[in-house]
Amino acid sequence: MRITNFESPELHSIVPWLEENENKIINENILKEILKTVNIAFVAEGINRIQSTLLCELKDSYVQQSQRYVTMDESSYEIPLLNGIDSIKAKELIEKAFILYGKMSELKEGKFKGRPKAENYKYGIPIEDARYILPLATKTNMSIAMTGDKLYNLFLLINDRKYFSLFDNFREEMANHLPEALIKQLPTFHDNTKETEIIEQFYNKYMEKTDEENNMVYINGFENPDLKVGLGAVTSTSPDTPSQTLIKWKDDADEKAKGVVQRVLGYGHDSVAEQARTTFGMMCSMVTYHQQIRHRLSENHREGILNIITDIKRDVVVPPNIKKSEFYEEFLNLANEFKDFRLYILNEYGGDKALPFILNCDQIKLIISTNARIDSEMLADRICFNAQWEIRDLSIKKLKILRGLSDILYETALPACVKGECKEGKLCCGRQQEMRKMFSKG
Repeated sequence: MRITNFESPELHSIVPWLEENENKIINENILKEILKTVNIAFVAEGINRIQSTLLCELKDSYVQQSQRYVTMDESSYEIPLLNGIDSIKAKELIEKAFILYGKMSELKEGKFKGRPKAENYKYGIPIEDARYILPLATKTNMSIAMTGDKLYNLFLLINDRKYFSLFDNFREEMANHLPEALIKQLPTFHDNTKETEIIEQFYNKYMEKTDEENNMVYINGFENPDLKVGLGAVTSTSPDTPSQTLIKWKDDADEKAKGVVQRVLGYGHDSVAEQARTTFGMMCSMVTYHQQIRHRLSENHREGILNIITDIKRDVVVPPNIKKSEFYEEFLNLANEFKDFRLYILNEYGGDKALPFILNCDQIKLIISTNARIDSEMLADRICFNAQWEIRDLSIKKLKILRGLSDILYETALPACVKGECKEGKLCCGRQQEMRKMFSKG
């Protein structure tokens, strides 16, 4: 891999300051405060998708190459350094995945305009579904823009014991673009295994509530979100304290609050919806996990990624189009081959060498914390028929639970076509009436 198009107009301006203060203790807080108004942009070319997934978790702004543009040759994937026999086996497995991907997503003969639709594929399996069999060793390109304070967390990641060899080339490339005085202040190799174990012990009770069948589970939230948001809204426009307002509202507090929420949201003042927060447990494929973190809006905690490898009984996600096809058994058999191989690699070489053999169809558990404003924005995009099927199914499940908590706060958590015109333009799915029938009230 290589880093290209590196640009940071202000980065070298902090070098004199660092040199002047080299004898002083510059801790994490000081360094981040100095760097947070520094802008940095670069492109990571030829990284694999386990690297890009970990980078996305840093919540930088990025644009990533779609897997639609994967080419099926040896230059399109990257495997870790293994011995001769194991390296050959790794290549054979990945090539089998690429061949199956190509067969499943074969196009019909003839010409068609624009991006292919499901009916343009020979077996009715679009690339978006075929990609579930691809391993995270597959290469991608990623354009990243960040504030300088994110460099600290970036260096924590690329120097993490769990991922150290995974980011060997990345560290070297970053060192070529950053001032030496700055690199001296950034984190180096560290091992946070004990801290991670303590954190995982806390989250286990939530993770256990989530499984393949219960893949979108309500964990907790405020008892009365409408009242919480209503009181928040009147706080800015009333001389009374919220407790005085509650006394005035008396037994009508719930209805009064709902009226305030409906009126204020009707003005377009969506920020008040941030007063309502919920936490969910979610289990999904790595395809959908990547879509979850790409928005950078929610607070997420995922399980240890090696759990995917050690939990050999965990099912993979198979797209419905593949389940109904002649490729179903081949898909499952290949997924099981990958499971056996990466468990062997984990035991023989360590976790960082096994991670690239995780598949897009493998499932991961996570805990998600959001507010009603964020959910309304995210769900409006994800419930659209143009959204990927798995994230749409999960989003519909979540919306049903959220509307059980408040139908007012989540009234706009729907595609634009439910109450108006589709915003997809030429990419409109043409199924507006079906969407309106599913979600319109009355």
